Amino acid sequence: MGDAGFSIGMLLGFIAGIGAGTGIGIAIGAKQKPCSELSEKEKKLRIASITAGGVLLVAGVVVFLVMLLS
Repeated sequence: MGDAGFSIGMLLGFIAGIGAGTGIGIAIGAKQKPCSELSEKEKKLRIASITAGGVLLVAGVVVFLVMLLS
């Protein structure tokens, strides 16, 4: 059951990640101001947060692929 267990676990993790990400995105997105109403500091903070999230996403994909292929 090694390969089947891995596949099922990967699928369940993927589904849970989509659900959690959607829930968090909706909760956070409902409270955000439009970009035109942000101060310069808030705009820089938002850009830094999005950049950090993108870097973490790419790092997570790389780690996943390394673990999957090894």
